[in-house]
Amino acid sequence: RYVITEGLPLENRKEKRMRNNKKYRKTAWMGFVMSAVLLMGSVLTGCSEKETIYPDGNINVIVSAKAGGDTDTYARILSKYMEKELGVTLTVTNKDSAIAGTREVHNAEPDGYTVEFFHASSILTKVVGTTDIGALDQKICSVPVSDSTQTLVIPAAKYKDIDDFIVRAQSGEEVIASVNQGSYAHLACVLMEKAINAPNFKYVDSQNASERIVDMLAGRIDLFFAPYGTIQQYVESGDFISLGLLADERNEYLPDVPTLKEQGYDITLEKYFYFAFPPETDDKIVNTFASAIEKAVQNTECIDAFKTYSIVPEYHSPEDSVKILENAEKSYEQYKDVLTGN
Repeated sequence: RYVITEGLPLENRKEKRMRNNKKYRKTAWMGFVMSAVLLMGSVLTGCSEKETIYPDGNINVIVSAKAGGDTDTYARILSKYMEKELGVTLTVTNKDSAIAGTREVHNAEPDGYTVEFFHASSILTKVVGTTDIGALDQKICSVPVSDSTQTLVIPAAKYKDIDDFIVRAQSGEEVIASVNQGSYAHLACVLMEKAINAPNFKYVDSQNASERIVDMLAGRIDLFFAPYGTIQQYVESGDFISLGLLADERNEYLPDVPTLKEQGYDITLEKYFYFAFPPETDDKIVNTFASAIEKAVQNTECIDAFKTYSIVPEYHSPEDSVKILENAEKSYEQYKDVLTGN
C-alpha cells in the first residue's frame, strides 16, 4: 500500500501516515476476522451435512434365529425391498441363540448400522426370567409383520385327526412336544396341554421350525408350533396334520383352515416381528429406517412375496410398535407361572 504525502509539512506527513497505517491495520484485521468466520462456517456446514447422511454404508441385520425358519425368511424378504429404498446393502446375519442375538444388538454401537429382526418371544423369555434383555429394552423401529397363521402340528403317520390326538393325549399317552424354552413354541404347546387336560406331555428342546420338521418326519416328536406357511407343503402331502390356527378368525389366504377357537379350544397367539436398534440410537436414524420399511411393505412385489406365506405385511410407526409390544408383554405376564411351572 502506497500513501502519497509529498507537498505536506513533515509533521502533517507523519500524522497522515500514522492515520493511514491504523486504518490499514483495522481493515486487515476485519478481513482476517471475516475469513475466519467464513472458514468456520464452511467447516460446520460440512460436519452438519456429514452427520445427516444416513445410511452411507451397509447395514447388518441380526436375525436372532437360525437360517430357514419364519424369522429368517421374513427378514430376508423385507431386507431385499428395503435395500431399494435405502440405497445400501442389508446383510442378514443369523444367530444360533435368540438371547445372544438380542444382546449383541443391545450392546452394539448406536450408529444405525446394526439392527435386530426378531419376534416378541424375546419379551416372553424376559417375562419368564430366561434373559434380562427383551425387545422393549431396545429402540423399537417397527412391527412390519403380525403373523396370525401360527398352528400346532401333529404327524399324520401317528394320528388320524385332531380328535384322535386329543383322545389319546387325554388317556395318558405320552406326547413329545418340541419347543424352545420360554418361547412362543413353548407357550403354544403348554396352552394346548392345559386346554385338553393332557397328563403326559414331555418337552424336548429345539431352536426353530426347520429342526422340528425334520424331527417330526423322522418320527421323533408328536407336536410342534409353526407358521402355517412353513408346514403347508407337508400338510398337503399328507405328512402332517394342522390342529388349527391359533387365531380369532380364519386367515383370508387360508379359508379352509379352521381355528382352534372355532373347534372349542380358545387358544390365540399372534406372533409380532419387529426391527429394533441399540437403545441409544438417534431418532432420526430410526425414522429413516422406519420410512424405508413403510415403503417396502407397500411394494407389490414385497406383498406378493409375503402372500406365499399367507401374510399381509403392514407398517407400524415406532410409537405404535412400542404400544403393540407393550400390550403383548401384559398378555404374557399371565402365562409366567404356567411356563415356569410355579
